[in-house]
Amino acid sequence: MMGAFFLIAFNASKISDDFKEKIPITIYLKNDAKKIEIEQLIKKLNLKDYTNSINYISKEKGAEILINEIGEDFIEFYGTNPLLNSIDLFLKSEFVTTLVFDEISNELNNTDFIDEIIYDAPLISLINDNINKIKYWILGIAMFFLIISILVINSSIRLSIYSNRINIKTMQMVGATRRFIRKPFISTHVKLGLIGSLIAITLLSSSLYYIQNNFEYFNFESEIPLIISMFAAISVFSIIITYLCTFFATQRFLKIKIEQLY
Repeated sequence: MMGAFFLIAFNASKISDDFKEKIPITIYLKNDAKKIEIEQLIKKLNLKDYTNSINYISKEKGAEILINEIGEDFIEFYGTNPLLNSIDLFLKSEFVTTLVFDEISNELNNTDFIDEIIYDAPLISLINDNINKIKYWILGIAMFFLIISILVINSSIRLSIYSNRINIKTMQMVGATRRFIRKPFISTHVKLGLIGSLIAITLLSSSLYYIQNNFEYFNFESEIPLIISMFAAISVFSIIITYLCTFFATQRFLKIKIEQLY
């Protein structure tokens, strides 16, 4: 369950980052802008930490795109191409905030050959607000199920230890140390925890394989180290939780008096 929520959170974050990186700042250039000035501006922007990619669109290319979109040749109507050369600046996802966009706009507005800078500020705010809400919801639900899973595992182990309480007390009365008594119980339940983690890993691997082959957008090949780390974390979590639950459950019956066993 925790692995599934991790995958959901990871992919939600990945999808949101990809979406953020497709929101452009469109820089419209004046008609008298020189080619060397445009090239210098593009080089300058490419050196910035926030730049993910840059797409230069000439007025001719822009007209061709617009004609294909609207299905009409507006140049014949106007008699000339009214569009301007433009640069679409795409930022890295971590820089896609209204504040950063405003700073970039203010910085570039001082350039003489730039006519106008346009970006969708309301969309940026909406995306960031909703992504934060989704993350909090996923975190809250994951924590809820984590607590439930720990309680279920703990209850199951306590019932198992309870059924052996007489054997535990008998071993203790004949001189066995607490460590000796705990060892077989801990070993058994840790093994069961590892088997449970292997089942979880198998189910998650099957889910990833299915998603990879049926949804073109998802590609987990580049995230194999992260997925392996997640699988390792599931195994470690299984060992730790079963060890702790077994330790405290056996400790409880080691401490109680004989008359309290019933």
